[in-house]
Amino acid sequence: MVVEAGIKGETKGKANLWARKPLNMLLEEAKEAGEHSLKRTLGPFQLTALGVGAVIGAGIFVLSGLGAHYAGPGLMLSFVLSGTGCAFAALCYAEFAAMIPLAGSAYTYAYATLGELFAWIIGWDLTLEYAMGASTVSSGWSNHFIELLDIFHIKMPLWLAYDHWTGLRAAENIVARQMAQASDSSLAPGTQAFLNKVSDIIAAQSPQLMQGAHDLLNAPTMF
Repeated sequence: MVVEAGIKGETKGKANLWARKPLNMLLEEAKEAGEHSLKRTLGPFQLTALGVGAVIGAGIFVLSGLGAHYAGPGLMLSFVLSGTGCAFAALCYAEFAAMIPLAGSAYTYAYATLGELFAWIIGWDLTLEYAMGASTVSSGWSNHFIELLDIFHIKMPLWLAYDHWTGLRAAENIVARQMAQASDSSLAPGTQAFLNKVSDIIAAQSPQLMQGAHDLLNAPTMF
């Protein structure tokens, strides 16, 4: 009897992974109020700002110039193509909202149509998407802020301006430029020969370069 009950419980647990939540149940849960429900505080302006902030990253302000260097006038066609793709994605989400007029984005739609397992996967996928997107955008904007401070001759320590590995690479680049100028005074900064010399020094990863980079980074240690 115990074994049979265990088998039934395991089968029921597996079946619940594919359980779908009907639309009427979703609508009833949306109307609930009290300590077991979430209070809606975001309005149209806040939601629009959140959506725009999640879509527009820091790279759009700098990568367009890099793309124009390689694509030339074809860059405008790439913007048109990407805009068309965004329009189709917006139509897909509009269809989701029309079929299931509730908050929850693709998570709620997957819960109602595909089941709990797919909703769980999509929910964590959306969480990871926003987390990674926020980290990359914050890194890009912090770099813009540091460049703005440089205009006013305000220098921030590398360990405070960047993460450890990015700051270490920046320190290696600075030390490599100093070593290149010290090794051959005839090299003019900015020339191809100077850049090749800097690249060779960085690729060699000499102890002098690494020690100078760590000294320049001067990151505080906990222990």
